Amino acid sequence: MPKYAIINADDFGLAPGINRGIIEAYRAGGITSTTLMVNMPGFQDAVQLMRSVPCPGVGLHFNLTYGTPISPPYLVPSLVLPDGRFRNNIVQDGIRDEREIELELEAQWNKFIATGFRPTHLDSHHLLHQSFPAVFRKMARLAVRESIPLRRVQAEHAAAAPAPLTTDFVLLDSYPRPDGLYKLLQYLHTLPEGTTEIMCHPGYVDSTLLSISKWIEIREAELDVFKNPAIAQTMRELDIIPLHYGQLTGEMNFAVVPPAPPELPEEVPAVRPRKKKAASRLRIRGKRRKKRAAFSKRAARSNSVKSGGRARSRHKSKRSAA
Repeated sequence: MPKYAIINADDFGLAPGINRGIIEAYRAGGITSTTLMVNMPGFQDAVQLMRSVPCPGVGLHFNLTYGTPISPPYLVPSLVLPDGRFRNNIVQDGIRDEREIELELEAQWNKFIATGFRPTHLDSHHLLHQSFPAVFRKMARLAVRESIPLRRVQAEHAAAAPAPLTTDFVLLDSYPRPDGLYKLLQYLHTLPEGTTEIMCHPGYVDSTLLSISKWIEIREAELDVFKNPAIAQTMRELDIIPLHYGQLTGEMNFAVVPPAPPELPEEVPAVRPRKKKAASRLRIRGKRRKKRAAFSKRAARSNSVKSGGRARSRHKSKRSAA
C-alpha cells in the first residue's frame, strides 16, 4: 500500500512573518498544505500571497480563541469578552452556546469564500474540534455539506457526528531545536501506509506576532526544519507521495499530485535520523496496530464509521484506520 503525506502548516494569516515563512517552506518542498485564519492581522497579506505566488493547498483554520469574531459580537455574546474579543479562557471554561459556534463558523467560511478561493479542508485553532463535541459536530456537518475533508480527531464524539472525509492518521507534534529535523525524519522513515497529516507551525517572528502571541521561539525553529531540503529528498527516497487536502476526494486522483521539488545538487546529502531516536517515539494519534501482511476490508469499513470518512485510492489500496 502506498504512503501519502500531507504536511500542513497551521496559522496562515496570523501575521505577515508567519505567511512569509509558510510560503518559503512550501517552496523548499517541506510543506504541502496550510490553513488560513480569516480574522487575524495577517489575513489580507495571506490572500495577496495566494493571488500572486504559488501556494500550497489552503484550508480554513476555524478560530474561536484569538482576535475578534467575524460575526457581530452581540450575536455571539457567549464567545466574547465585553470588548468584543474572543474569550481567551474558552479552552478552560468550555463552549456555552452551540448556535453561536455555527454562526461564527459560517461567518468565517463565508469570509474565506469571499476571497475567490475555496478551502481545501477544515481544521481548528487549538484543536477545538477535538476538545469540544459541539465544535466537532458543526465542523463535521459543514465538511460533509461542502464535500471537503476535516482534520482527523481521536475522540469518541467523532463517531456520533456526520462522517467527513479525513486521513488515516494525524501526527500532532512540535519540532524544536536542536533535534527537530531528526525527529521529523524519524517519523518519515516510520510513516505507516495510507494517508498521514503532519501538523507544524513554521514562520518568522515579526512585530505583529509579538503583539498577539507568546508562542514565539518554536515557530522559527520549525521554519528551519521545514525549509530543509532533506525533507523533500527523504520523501522521494522513501517513495512517500506528497499531497494536500484538496486531493483527498472520494476517489483520490493522484494524477494531480504536485511535482517533486527540483533535484538537489549531488553534494547535498540526505540527512538520516540518528539511530538513538527510537521508532517508539512515533506518536501518530489514532488506534494504531502493528503492520500486518494484509488488512481486512471489513475492519477498514468498521473503523471508518468510528473515526470519520476515509480517503480511498484508485489504486484499489486498502487502508486501516487503526
